[in-house]
Amino acid sequence: MDKHYYFPRKVIMLGNAVTNDRNRKMQSYQLTCTQSDAIRYILKNSEKKQVSAADLMEQLGLSQSTVAGVLKRLEEKELILRRTSPEDQRKVLLFPTEKGLELRKILKENARHTEETLIRGMSEEEVIEFDRLLSLALENINKEFEGGNP
Repeated sequence: MDKHYYFPRKVIMLGNAVTNDRNRKMQSYQLTCTQSDAIRYILKNSEKKQVSAADLMEQLGLSQSTVAGVLKRLEEKELILRRTSPEDQRKVLLFPTEKGLELRKILKENARHTEETLIRGMSEEEVIEFDRLLSLALENINKEFEGGNP
């Protein structure tokens, strides 16, 4: 294997494996992992502040069209309500419904299980190093993206 493609390929394989695992776990709730990330963010933050569609775009690194589709499906599943901000008619605020609130424990448990699976077999020091290296790699990619480098 070409050494220049080894790490990117491994990262892609890991990302795909995690996504597939999360999609499988959420299938019985008729949610994709992206939808579960969105509702989890809304659940986690809506008690502290107003959550907007723009917040989801920024926090989850999703495009406006992807967020619009995710929110449409979450609303159709009666997990969230979308309301126009009284202060700014251009801003859409997101609120969990009672049905959405019922997912809180399930989403937390699935996130915990995914993390446990990822770090299984690692020592505490290795987990700390894994986190450091993942953060560094993500920072490098984000800097490259923000800098406009091809």
